[in-house]
Amino acid sequence: MSIGAGSAQPWPSVGIERSPVERWVLAAFLFFPFLCGLVPILLYEKAASRVAWHDPAFATAGAIGLAVLCCAFAFVRYPSEAGPARTIVVGLAITLGLFGFGLGDEPGIADAARAEALGNALEYARLIALAAGLLSILRPSFAVFPMVYFAFHKDVTRAVSGAAELGRNDYAPLIEVGLFLACGLIVLSLLQSVSRLKPVTRNLPSLDELGTRNFAAQAAGILLLAGIGAHFGNYFMSGMAKITLDGGPLSWVLENPTSSIMLAGYSLGAAPLGFSESLLALAYEAFRAVQIPMNVVILAAQLLCFLAFWRRRWLIGLTAFFDLMHIGIFLLSGALFLHWIILNSLIVAALTRMKENSFSTIAIVTGILVTIFGHVVFYNARLGWYDSRQIRQAHFEALTEEGDWVRVAPSFFRDASYLLYARHFSFHEYRHESGHVPTSAFGQIGIRDVQPKSSEVASSNYEVMKLTNECAYPVEQPVTPPDYDTARPAPFILGQHNRAENLANSVFAVDYNLYPHHHYSMPFLHRDFEAQDPRDIVAYRYVVDTVCLDVADGKIVRRVMTQTLGPRIDVRQ
Repeated sequence: MSIGAGSAQPWPSVGIERSPVERWVLAAFLFFPFLCGLVPILLYEKAASRVAWHDPAFATAGAIGLAVLCCAFAFVRYPSEAGPARTIVVGLAITLGLFGFGLGDEPGIADAARAEALGNALEYARLIALAAGLLSILRPSFAVFPMVYFAFHKDVTRAVSGAAELGRNDYAPLIEVGLFLACGLIVLSLLQSVSRLKPVTRNLPSLDELGTRNFAAQAAGILLLAGIGAHFGNYFMSGMAKITLDGGPLSWVLENPTSSIMLAGYSLGAAPLGFSESLLALAYEAFRAVQIPMNVVILAAQLLCFLAFWRRRWLIGLTAFFDLMHIGIFLLSGALFLHWIILNSLIVAALTRMKENSFSTIAIVTGILVTIFGHVVFYNARLGWYDSRQIRQAHFEALTEEGDWVRVAPSFFRDASYLLYARHFSFHEYRHESGHVPTSAFGQIGIRDVQPKSSEVASSNYEVMKLTNECAYPVEQPVTPPDYDTARPAPFILGQHNRAENLANSVFAVDYNLYPHHHYSMPFLHRDFEAQDPRDIVAYRYVVDTVCLDVADGKIVRRVMTQTLGPRIDVRQ
């Protein structure tokens, strides 16, 4: 199928001469579906920052209203000329419908007052999301519900579970690309229907052109490449984040210890290769040996990704490369961009349905511009930071009936699991005085544009990276006071434990290892906790370590340099 074919005539002949103004009006209609597709993105960004989004009464009414709206637009069919875009929309709707259903209807509630009402809203809405995802095969309007529901569930988790620091990097691209394409295709189909209506006055340009296959193909091509550009913006902005780090444009490429993510993943219990320390140690040494060339390739692919829009084959090849990159990162460190892998796979599937040279120049330029400047509207991840092997890592430990403290697998927290791999409970480097090293749990330094204070050990994130690469950043023994909000771990873990107990009593509970995590806790690295029944756990405590990670004699060495031990949190009355 040819989408936005460059060889097609700009406008089909209908036996009517057009004035320049009329031609401009008709050309503007090409971008009308594109502009309408941006509306739900702006609404989503607005809703995500509003407390009312998480209000139980509003959530119930919103779910019912959205379901009615999707049904009301069920008369709108997919444009026949938009097959590739339809592939992406249907794939995303079914994926998010399944994910939304699998998220469950019982989040870990730290705010108990909202639990019951929100549970009811989630219980019915997730069933609608699953059904709507399947119905999206037939109509684009149904694709909207599972996308909005998935976003709602994630933001509810952030608001009421005590996991306020949960990010959107892993799932926001799916939601926004899906909403943009689905709503754009609805408007395009409606424009085709409007073209069958007689113009109101003779002074208005005739809408005959809007009903032609040529117009629909060009408009669908603009939508498709803009949607791909919205996602590619994540890669482009990540490249920009790397070259704007405070050590200079080449500091990440030439000096960043990227291989350290393998050690961090193992220390957190997320590394798939962790079943064999010797194999992981060997892979680490091999990766470290080619670290700089790999950095060059990754940065070049991210910064130059917009060039791929000039050829369909380039787009397919680069998208497939990004998928291989994500799979490699997962195998080496445990960081799984599952949602991005799915979206990339759908893009490849959509593009393979097309012929070479299928893009019009206007569609290509649109894709390029959205890739570079789309962050003004779309949520773009900025994955650029320095890595480290001296790391501040925090986790929960559970007290068993036998009196043993065992480390809790982060996957146990289901929809909030990502919290335990990042910054949490109000910790942020340089925000509070801390005796720990200023990194995230994965060893990230400078992920946000925050600089050390003049009183800090180092004057820049670059200097912190240089020190931590040698495990030479000075830490305090012991650490006092805690560098996190000490009031937050207790309600968070109590809400999570209460959910775990309820699910343990349920016949249809889904194992937490089957949840679509951004980082999976490898069961073989958490055998002690995996063997526990949550109903047998007596208490928890929150632990913060600064560790130095290294490889010696084919083994991973984890040396605790300092520790903050939180108070015991009893779960039995």
